[in-house]
Amino acid sequence: MARACSLRTGQWLAMLSICNGLMNGGPHCVPEKAVACPRALRAVAARHGHARAVAVRKPKDGLVTVPRTISNSLLESFRLDEFRISGRQGDERYSSKYWFTTLMRTPKSLVLRRILPHMLFNILVTSVVLGARSLLSFRPAVPITVHTLLGGYLSLLLVFRTNSAYARFWEGRNIWGQVKNTCVDITLSIGAYLRPHAPAAATEIESALLLYPNALSRQCRAELVEGSLDPYALALRMHKAVYAAAQEAHQSGASRDNVAVRLFELQLSRLSGHIDKLADAAGACSRITNTPVPLSYSRHTSRFLSLWLGTLPFVLANAIGAALTLPCVMLTCWMLLGIEELGHLIEQPFEVHPHLQEVDNYENAESYDFGVPTVNLANNIALGVRAILKELDEVSVDE
Repeated sequence: MARACSLRTGQWLAMLSICNGLMNGGPHCVPEKAVACPRALRAVAARHGHARAVAVRKPKDGLVTVPRTISNSLLESFRLDEFRISGRQGDERYSSKYWFTTLMRTPKSLVLRRILPHMLFNILVTSVVLGARSLLSFRPAVPITVHTLLGGYLSLLLVFRTNSAYARFWEGRNIWGQVKNTCVDITLSIGAYLRPHAPAAATEIESALLLYPNALSRQCRAELVEGSLDPYALALRMHKAVYAAAQEAHQSGASRDNVAVRLFELQLSRLSGHIDKLADAAGACSRITNTPVPLSYSRHTSRFLSLWLGTLPFVLANAIGAALTLPCVMLTCWMLLGIEELGHLIEQPFEVHPHLQEVDNYENAESYDFGVPTVNLANNIALGVRAILKELDEVSVDE
């Protein structure tokens, strides 16, 4: 019997290694040590509806290639959904070899479309200045020194503005990463400790946990949320379920000297701490959504940039001539106004800006190009929780 238990444990460890390999992107590979238990491969294949024996190959890199036919699981769907949200399906985002294609797509840029009115105004000002020089001989001698000095300060101001906006974006993404990890931890704790001792409380936490990501997404997008679906209300609901589980364990009459009982109480305490993290995440997201970058900071940057660009034609016309002034002004406006607009796009990372209503027309609208995709992240977290719960249910049936 001890040998049978040892073999069963080895099979489970091998199956976990295989599943971990299956959930990774690229080739469906598993660690070579998992081949020590070939029955585990057949078990995974049988679980996914493929009773046929699985062929295993050992490449030189120490990985075992598993046929794709055994990887059609909910867990893999969870991983594929992560890959889709990341926007890594195409090579354009991470490869410099597509620089020409990216350059040719500039007219379709959302940033260009948003700064186009300001650019057209500066082009009009430049045309008036050049027309006055040509027709009226109006040629004021504006020294280039002032623009040279102020250009450094303007660059610093734009950098600080963009960095502060990106810090908000990255903080928002970190919060959602913590939410995902916490939800997975809670799900694993439910399956390992709560279901065997308090199944009713486990079911209550599972139902609230599945609702939490979408509730948090709606809060981030400044949508009205019903009281029972508010993130804090869901956290309270999970806390009550943990308390009910503790009461159930206490009423069972089991001795606290029992190691299993003490471990169960410890896990309930940890579970309560994880639920607190979900409540903290809701507060952190609310802080980002409801605390914009100071308006005076944005206004001063905009006024500084507008005056600097508006007077640039007077300087360039004397320095490089009328023929090159208009193209140089257009290029400078596109660069500097684009940097400023990047800060405006990402300073509110949770999809509450009106500009995101037109994002659906873009290729990578569901990725991180325009902010943190909270809707997709929420759906992915819920999918991951369902996948783990499904695997736990199948394990329970097998046992």
